[in-house]
Amino acid sequence: MYKKACEGFHKMGFGIVRTVGAAMMLLLVLCALADTWYMLPGGEEVSLHRWDNVPANLLSAVSCVSLLGGLFLLEKKMGAACRPVAGVAAVLAALWAFLVSCWWIFSAERLPMGDQAFIYGGASYFRMGDFSFLEQGGYCHIYPYQLGLTSLVELFYHVIQPFQYRPLQVLNALAAGGIVYTGYLLVKEWSGSFSAEIIYCLMISLCFPLFFYTAWVYGDVFSIFFAFLGALFLCRYEKRKKAWYLAGMILSLTLAQLVRQNTTIVFVALALVVLVHLAGSPDRRLLAALAMAVALPAVLFAGIYRMYEVRSGVERSKGIPTAVTLAMGMQESSHGCGWDNNYQKDVYYKTEFDYDKMKEEGLRELRGRMAYFVEEPARAAEFYGKKLLSQWNGPLCQSLYFTADYRQGSPPREGSLAWRVSEEDFWTVLEVCDRVQMVVYLGMFFWFLLAVREEKGILRHILAVAVIGGFCFSLLWEAKTRYILPYYLFMFPCAAVGYRSLLQWLIYAKQEGKCRKGL
Repeated sequence: MYKKACEGFHKMGFGIVRTVGAAMMLLLVLCALADTWYMLPGGEEVSLHRWDNVPANLLSAVSCVSLLGGLFLLEKKMGAACRPVAGVAAVLAALWAFLVSCWWIFSAERLPMGDQAFIYGGASYFRMGDFSFLEQGGYCHIYPYQLGLTSLVELFYHVIQPFQYRPLQVLNALAAGGIVYTGYLLVKEWSGSFSAEIIYCLMISLCFPLFFYTAWVYGDVFSIFFAFLGALFLCRYEKRKKAWYLAGMILSLTLAQLVRQNTTIVFVALALVVLVHLAGSPDRRLLAALAMAVALPAVLFAGIYRMYEVRSGVERSKGIPTAVTLAMGMQESSHGCGWDNNYQKDVYYKTEFDYDKMKEEGLRELRGRMAYFVEEPARAAEFYGKKLLSQWNGPLCQSLYFTADYRQGSPPREGSLAWRVSEEDFWTVLEVCDRVQMVVYLGMFFWFLLAVREEKGILRHILAVAVIGGFCFSLLWEAKTRYILPYYLFMFPCAAVGYRSLLQWLIYAKQEGKCRKGL
């Protein structure tokens, strides 16, 4: 009886991932086909909408499938001789990512603003013994979870002088190259197909948001790199059963969580795929690794909080309650549906930093918005439609909006390529990224539809399940296209294998048709 229940749960897990993922991606493909959202560099944080070029999107998808077919024929003809070519392509793609990122970083003087400035500035102040950021009204009093990233940056400032942000940008560029190469290793692990690996290298080489965000002195790029690394270790463990792969996964995901708290979505995905895997194949080491992966970041955060309390003499703040952020995610403003309207800080100061009063205020607003949406279902559908599309249908992920803002820095030389990217060539970059997004979304749809198979194992789907989680979370949390970047990048290796799975399905269908015709 117990064995049957486990088998049922195992099978159901695959069915849910396949059905929910395919439905979600079909929606995103249809939306990406028809319209686009974008944000002009250095302007107001308001998403703008325009109708998309449907024929160009369709042509991009057809071109990708045709190219894959050509690569498959080449692979079939040359056999093992293709393998070194794929490896060279991956190295070149990673090098390209690093060099383009460095070009963007050094093309202008981009003084970090907002959260960036508070992170590297706060780490610098802490290094010099100034802990005012921890006091009431200070950045780390409002957002105490940022102490994870801040502590790592402060540790870095033991090696270099405080207030230096260029070295952090260069480290981002290295991490971007690492993301590209680790993604290639995932494709190789999943498919071992020359054609899929080359398609991946071509797609990721056109992912300009990744390169632009290396100038962003924050944890986004590093958290994505460590998440990729964690997924790679997990997939290798599924095949090879070596314990050190689990150790690598735990360390990688812990670093990703310290750098960016939104990695919690990846931890949820890890728990789900491990539970499904254990239902089909009991594994005590994997279960222990899951427990350690969940516990270690919590222990480290507790240690970091305590360390700053001892050093500063200031008790750690609880920050802003989740209910307040969820309430803001249901509000409308001039910035858009669910976008940041400063509601969190307004409540923070209005209640004079009282956590319980903030929570009460947030819950009151939540109940009010929920009642309104229940009474006005059409308005609720319109609200969440706009919230969804303004985030998931923005191919630039706000990358140029944030990193081509030179109001507090020195812009690139007028007339240079970097200068034109934020001026007349902005539309060209948007068009390229728009076509890439369409191709990636369609490939991800094929991944869910054709590559989610029980015989392949469930652990390989950790990034895909994280994409589903990110999609659901984006409907609830504060809206921002930048928050979609991790999930978008997770799609690239999956999309390449998705196209390969489509090709295999077409070949199988053709052979099956010939067999039936022969009968």
